[in-house]
Amino acid sequence: MIMLIIKWLLFAGIIMGTCYLPGISVDGFQFAMLIAFVLTLINIFIKPLLKLIAFPLNLFTFGLFNLVINFGILYGVSYLIPQYHLENILSAFIASVIIAVVYVILKKV
Repeated sequence: MIMLIIKWLLFAGIIMGTCYLPGISVDGFQFAMLIAFVLTLINIFIKPLLKLIAFPLNLFTFGLFNLVINFGILYGVSYLIPQYHLENILSAFIASVIIAVVYVILKKV
C-alpha cells in the first residue's frame, strides 16, 4: 500500500515536471495528483481497448501509433480536468512521451 502511494506521488511529480514545457500548466500539486489518478484509471481500463481497436494501425506503423493514443489520452484528460492546460500540441506530444516512459518505468518497479 505504501509503495502504491509512493508511485502515485512520483507520477504526480512527473506531471508537475512536464509543466516546465512551454504551453503546459497545472494549477497545483493536488490537481497533478488528480491527473495522475485519472491517467492511471484510463491506462488500466480504456487504453487496452484502444490498443485492441488500433491494432492494425499499430502493426502497420510498428507500434508508433501508441504515441498517438497516449497523446489523445493526455489531451482528453485536459478536457476532463480544466485545471490542466495544454495550449501547445508539440509540448503536449512531448509530455505524453515523457509520461508514457515514466509510467512504464513505474509499472516495472
